[in-house]
Amino acid sequence: MRTLLVTWGSTGDAMPYAGLGVRLKAAGHEVVVATSERLAPAFRRHGMPVHVLPLARQEKSALAADRFDRWQSPARLRHRMRNAQDMAHVIARGVLDAVDQGVEVILAHPLAHPLCAVIAEGRGVRCIGAYTAAPGMLLPRLSAGGALPAHGHRLAETLVRAAISPLYAPALSWVGRRLGTRRRKAGALVDVLRGQRVLHGYTSTLLPHDAALPDGQTCVGYWWPVRDSGWQPDERLADFLAAGPSPVYFGFGSVSPGDAERLSAVIDETVRGLGVRAVVQAGWQGLDVSGDDVLTIGECPHDWLFPRMAALVHHAGPGTVGAGLRAGVPAVPVPLAIDQHYWARRMTALGLAPARLDARRLTAGTLVDALRTTLHDERYRDRCTELSRIVKSEDGAAAVVASLTA
Repeated sequence: MRTLLVTWGSTGDAMPYAGLGVRLKAAGHEVVVATSERLAPAFRRHGMPVHVLPLARQEKSALAADRFDRWQSPARLRHRMRNAQDMAHVIARGVLDAVDQGVEVILAHPLAHPLCAVIAEGRGVRCIGAYTAAPGMLLPRLSAGGALPAHGHRLAETLVRAAISPLYAPALSWVGRRLGTRRRKAGALVDVLRGQRVLHGYTSTLLPHDAALPDGQTCVGYWWPVRDSGWQPDERLADFLAAGPSPVYFGFGSVSPGDAERLSAVIDETVRGLGVRAVVQAGWQGLDVSGDDVLTIGECPHDWLFPRMAALVHHAGPGTVGAGLRAGVPAVPVPLAIDQHYWARRMTALGLAPARLDARRLTAGTLVDALRTTLHDERYRDRCTELSRIVKSEDGAAAVVASLTA
């Protein structure tokens, strides 16, 4: 079966989809990928041809504007709106071109799913959402349960889609004209995705017990990034790990909380205050912490690195949360934006972490307190070990493969 895998976003977004593509190929599917040039190497090195979405200009603009300040000027909001609409248009053109080269099914990242669903409908092919997080998780207070626990996800999903409809409206109208179908109005996004089949690539154990995902959506378990063949750890890292007790990992993914110098200083003061060893992943922020007991590294597969850590301090991105749970290592979540707050809330609610700390207001004092508890209270490690067994027993990629032939 010729399958089009459509994904875009951060590096952490792309890596699980590369792993999913490898599993699809192993099951006999012909996999072609639509993604940006920045992310294309993750797929090409595993033999998947890439239909490049020319998003370099929009990505650069998004990174320049995306400081995640709590207050956004009207001019900045208008710029972000235009840039997001441009992105949607580029994705729509690229996906339609890829589909017209012949595919039988589309697997769509949540950012691309509205466009893929309309294109699939117009071209008579199947479309399945492949999500690592649902749009509703952008509203963590509502979707984490509480006042509306049974319907929180459904309501949050509807509210978010209604709010972001204007971002997709011009592209949806363009697709409609190309396909010769009815014009999609700005508010039509909720209707476009209502009842669509969506497979969520994380464990349902993280969700509130009484949570109800929207109709047609199912948690199937994580699909994991895949290591490059022949990968070996950097000699400096291997030597550092062998030279002393397990260190603490610090890393904040592809989304920057801003001042790298300030954040590096917070990490340095935390390490010295606790007297621990540390591995710091530089990330997009360019973190740089040095010392006899600290090593700053570049990219390193989390499935290899995390089991060697005593504890983790991270941004609570969905892939990083999953990798930590898989390793059974307790963590301090330090969310910044998007769905990170949701996952951080779930970690504390489930007893996997003692506290969540806001990345914008992070201080060495609060981090020392939270990390000390994480390291010395065995309840958190025991709980993470318990969930690790569940996470390892699930095979999200196999569920996706099975869904294509169901």
